[in-house]
Amino acid sequence: MKTRTLLLATVSMLTFSSGAYAADKTTYESKTSVESDSKGNYNEESKTSKTNKAGSTTHKEKVNVDVHSNGDVDNTAQTETVSDPKGLMNKTSTKITNTQDVKHDGSSKTTHKKVVDGRTVESVTETNK
Repeated sequence: MKTRTLLLATVSMLTFSSGAYAADKTTYESKTSVESDSKGNYNEESKTSKTNKAGSTTHKEKVNVDVHSNGDVDNTAQTETVSDPKGLMNKTSTKITNTQDVKHDGSSKTTHKKVVDGRTVESVTETNK
């Protein structure tokens, strides 16, 4: 009788503990697209996702360069990171946008904006002539 109880306890322990090993799996997914034309315009988008037992993280990047016929160049770079740990109501996000507008006369305007969880924490604009 003791052998049977010991055998049942061992089988049940192995059955329930095998699920813990399956949860240690980490999954990565990445996508990138790039577009450019002969005028110098350029678009790039990249998205990377990671999921494991601790939660998930998504990182997105967008770069956009527009070259105008008069020589003006507009550059925009956006980065967004979303972290969602296991549990409820603990998702965080950070979005950073950098822009640079360069005019044909050499003047430029640069902006930087950082938004964390919907709140703007940094916003800077510089103009150079």
